[in-house]
Amino acid sequence: MSQEEWEIVRDKLATDAILMLARIDTLNARIDSLKKIKEYTENFDCDEELYKLVGATKEQVSDFRVKFDLTEKKISEKSGTPGEVRSSYYNEIKISKIRCLPEFSDRFSAMNNNLDAWENYKTVATFNAGDSLYLVVEGDYLGKIALEKYGDEKYWKLVWNANRKRVYNADAMNESYKKKIFNPDIIYPGQILRIPPRP
Repeated sequence: MSQEEWEIVRDKLATDAILMLARIDTLNARIDSLKKIKEYTENFDCDEELYKLVGATKEQVSDFRVKFDLTEKKISEKSGTPGEVRSSYYNEIKISKIRCLPEFSDRFSAMNNNLDAWENYKTVATFNAGDSLYLVVEGDYLGKIALEKYGDEKYWKLVWNANRKRVYNADAMNESYKKKIFNPDIIYPGQILRIPPRP
């Protein structure tokens, strides 16, 4: 190899070394950046961020949760009167932004429907002695109700026949299609069904 050829190879290797050093610096900067992102995400508190969005602290959400659970229980058990439930915690829950958190949003919608159904609870002439009542909630279907009330899904037709012409709170139902059960596969939250005694 001549002197001139050697200098060309040397210059090329020197250039490659400079480019590699620059690349190493770039990669080190990216590594530092990724470390910071990793540290941030490991220490990131999703709940805290959600609470900030609704302007609440963990303690306020915890207090809200207690009131929410209590109100939900009172409504499901029909403890007291709807007016008492509204004035105790429900009205406070309704105006709070905390109810928009994922933990509460769907449950509040169901709670609201159940409270409305309870307030509009009316007696109808076709209600027979010995019948009990069932408030339909999200996710219910006749087989599930029959299993809960009779211990066997096969009694779903008994529930259907008792409510085909008129559900218990038909007068409170705004939409005509909710006033009775036209299709045994379709029932609606807020309907109050008559549950006849098991044969």
